[in-house]
Order: sequence, then structure tokens, then C-alpha cells
Amino acid sequence: MAMLQVKTEASKLARMNSPLVKPLLLVTVVLILPLLLFAFGAESYSSVSERWQVSPPEPVTLAAAIVAMLASDVFLPVPSGPISTLAGSQLGFPLGTVTAALGMTLGAIIAFGLARRWGRPLAERFSSPSQIDQLESACQSHGTWMLIITRPLPVLAEACALLVGALQMRWQQFLSTVLASNLLIAATYALLGQQASKHGWLPAGLCASIALPLIVTWWWRKSIRQEA
Repeated sequence: MAMLQVKTEASKLARMNSPLVKPLLLVTVVLILPLLLFAFGAESYSSVSERWQVSPPEPVTLAAAIVAMLASDVFLPVPSGPISTLAGSQLGFPLGTVTAALGMTLGAIIAFGLARRWGRPLAERFSSPSQIDQLESACQSHGTWMLIITRPLPVLAEACALLVGALQMRWQQFLSTVLASNLLIAATYALLGQQASKHGWLPAGLCASIALPLIVTWWWRKSIRQEA
């Protein structure tokens, strides 16, 4: 039922001539550029996970590092799925969930706050008043569902936080939506990491944490294209 409702809302976004989807994709392209630059010469997350398994840091140190990495998501190409899965494997399900959710939420707050403060003047510089009015109307009607749909999706999550921030979404609306979504996502990844570590298939679990968001992204784009 929940998945059906999410797909219904994704279809609504497509039928309204995509006033939010187009700028969302534009911001996404901008955010992807650092990812491409970072990909060359960066240490792989699989090697990090192997090192942590051989010589894991103290739980408090590890939790703080995970929160810091996830909170910097808007500035650095940090894959929240594998890191949250590692959190569950090293910290257990409860602490891993709280740690990953806190980091992802802080990252979203930073992106939203920066865009809410400085994004509007930038939007007014490159868009007409009528275009901004249309985007604000779409954000009021569909912004919450767009946040929910894009939360687990790579890059799109940060792009959406920046977009709704620039469109002046209310803090209460943003925080309640993001916190609830991040808790569910963090719990899913932390449980995956805990079970993968317990049964000795953590590398496969990390691959799943990378593949799952990509599959959901493909499904979301397919839904948009079918309804456009």
C-alpha cells in the first residue's frame, strides 16, 4: 500500500508538467560533478570496510566519524547506503540506526538551511517571477512527497533538499518529513549491516546497499517517463 501511494505521488509529479522535476534534475547534474572528480584516486569503501573489520575503532569514535561523514554529504560524495550499512555491522542495529539517521538528518539540515538562506536570491536571478511562483506552488502541493521519494536516492536526496530550501519550505514541514524518512532508511541499512556481519556476507551486503538505491532511482525515473 505504501509503495502504491509513493508511485501515485510520483505520477502526480509527472502529470503536472514537471515544474519541480526539471530544476531537481538540474541541481542533480551540478552535484554529480564532484562525484566524478572524487571517483578518480579515491580510496574504495570496500577497503575501508575491510580495515574496520580487522581493526575497528572505538564505538564512540566510529559513531562520531559516521555522523561527520554523512553530515558532509552535500559537500562531499558520501554514499549514505554503504556507510549506514557499515554502521549497522560495527555498532549494531539500535546504535547504527540512530547514528546513521542523525548524520543523514544533519546533512539534510545543512543543505536545506544553506539553500533557504542563499538559494532564493540565486533562483530569482535565473528565473522569472512567474516561474518561481509556479515552483513554489508545486513545492507546497508536492514538496513533502518529493522529499520522501528522493530521500533514499543518491544525489537526488541532496538536490531535493537544496531545491525545497530555495523555495522556502517551512522548517517544521522539512524536519518532520526528513527525520521520519531518514529513521526508516537508516533502520533498513543498519539491519542489513548487522545481519550481513552476523552471517559473514558483509561485502554482499555493501553491494546490496549500493544497488538498492540505484534500482529505486531507475524505478522512479521509469515512473516519471511513463506518466510524462
